[in-house]
Amino acid sequence: MFRQRVKRVATDAGGYGLILLGIASGWLPGPGGIPLVLAGLGLLSINNEWAARLRKFIFKHSGRLAQFLFPKHPVAQWAYDVLTVLLLIVVTILAWNHNAIWQISLAIFLFFLSLLIAGYNRDRLNRIRKSKA
Repeated sequence: MFRQRVKRVATDAGGYGLILLGIASGWLPGPGGIPLVLAGLGLLSINNEWAARLRKFIFKHSGRLAQFLFPKHPVAQWAYDVLTVLLLIVVTILAWNHNAIWQISLAIFLFFLSLLIAGYNRDRLNRIRKSKA
């Protein structure tokens, strides 16, 4: 009985810790915060029904969010392509002038953001995955 309680407290503490770590590292370049939050939610869903329902909801509706953010309308697709090129220009300028550490961090963040936009726009990421299969 005591062992089960300790295990539950440790699992929940690890889940909350991963969520807090994901929030704290979310501003850093790359996708670091999202996987940590999802891993923390996965740990919490072992013992908590609310976390299990939230995890199922996120995984069920995440595809619709991508479809909403990246519609198949030609004007929106061109706008995202232009945004990607503009972001890469800003990244180049920031990387060239890198006077402060925040400029380097911002350049890295914007680089990964432009890769994300370019991958999801026009369903490029799925086409790349299918061509490798």
